[in-house]
Amino acid sequence: MSTDAEKFAITSISDIGHLRQDTHAMSFKVGDNQYTLDCLTNMQEMVLIAAEWKQLEQNCGETYIFFQSFDWCHQWCNSFTQAGDEKARPRIKIYILRRNGELVLVWPMMIVKTVAGLDILTFLTEPHGQYGNIICDRKKLPVAVGKRVWKHIRKNNDAVNLNQYPQSSLLKEIIDGDGVVEKFENFASVLDLTEFENWDDYRASLGRNIRKRRNKRRNRLSRLGNVNFEVHFGGTQRYRELVDLALQMKQVWLQKTGRRATVLGQESTRDFLVGLTGQISPTSSLPQGAVLTALTLEGKPIGVEIGMCLDGHYYFYLGAFDWDYRDFTPGKIQIEKTQEWAKNIGLKKFDFLGNPAEYKLTWTNSSTALESRSVPVSMRGFFYCFLWRAYLRPFIRLGFNNLGPKSRVKIFSILSTWKRLKSNWGRYSADVKTAVSPTKTYISDK
Repeated sequence: MSTDAEKFAITSISDIGHLRQDTHAMSFKVGDNQYTLDCLTNMQEMVLIAAEWKQLEQNCGETYIFFQSFDWCHQWCNSFTQAGDEKARPRIKIYILRRNGELVLVWPMMIVKTVAGLDILTFLTEPHGQYGNIICDRKKLPVAVGKRVWKHIRKNNDAVNLNQYPQSSLLKEIIDGDGVVEKFENFASVLDLTEFENWDDYRASLGRNIRKRRNKRRNRLSRLGNVNFEVHFGGTQRYRELVDLALQMKQVWLQKTGRRATVLGQESTRDFLVGLTGQISPTSSLPQGAVLTALTLEGKPIGVEIGMCLDGHYYFYLGAFDWDYRDFTPGKIQIEKTQEWAKNIGLKKFDFLGNPAEYKLTWTNSSTALESRSVPVSMRGFFYCFLWRAYLRPFIRLGFNNLGPKSRVKIFSILSTWKRLKSNWGRYSADVKTAVSPTKTYISDK
């Protein structure tokens, strides 16, 4: 290669303990600082830098980074990159940048192959990860250096998808308008708990009608029996049991409301969520990792919420409730109870994640703008980004979401029937082919 910026001269991955010829790596100098970029492609290499990765999470000036944290990424890779058809598996591409030997950037990515055979570079852990971002030390990663990394890693793919990253992030500055942005507005709805001295202060800030409705819900449910609230951290037996129950409840809700989330029905998703761990951090005394809350009626869970915590930030990941109790709105009571717990334990933000919804507005007091962008690299990637990602896909999604539950259920019923008929026809064709094939007779020479 002709320039220093394009040369591979990896010399500082001391934790990996060996020099690895990798076409994605490079080394360059800016002023007195030597920068070295490497690409980790397997879980063994991830583990070798685990301590540095976690330390960078603590030093990171970015927010909304849980879905790039080591524990989340490692568990996801363990669940989704180790089994199944090797050709269909996502290929790990975790880019790490060192400055004078010190880790200053972790950019977790992966390559997935589309139905049309395109190689797409996208954020690691999608679609399970809800925010795209990078983990970095802002003081030691100038934007110009980030741009140099970005220019390098986007090569040798058809396109790059960068979904739901905060517009306030350093990543936004690094990308600097490349490619095409998704047209529809998106933002994360967040309850900033630091604005309130305590939970009573928060309740006092609510409008009179809102307080009245919430009191009425709780009282109505309590007439059915004893209502309790439980908290369980990832790694415990009760946590694992309730994750299974939450996924079952969610499937019923999806079916009844005419929605579809294929990924939630996969066994690998169940294994992934069950395998997450959580605890009270010994340094901050705040929840860290996976935490599950449950609303019980006479000891029976009727509402379950799976959340993730990092650095005082709570991510509302998945909520589910018993459909038989839907008239008693256990999901809304569950949210209120979990927010109260979050405030009392010292968490700073309660995050409902992206994709705006009207119900989120009554539970939050702030928002963070999100952006999704697709960057073409090849000619095929150009059509994928500008035709499919920028226009057709968002409009199809919007049109479907605007349909009523009955119409969505009917569409899924038709698709399910078509899929079943197609499968049966495939088996019938195979049987016919077998029936008409000539029988081969092998005679051994004696």
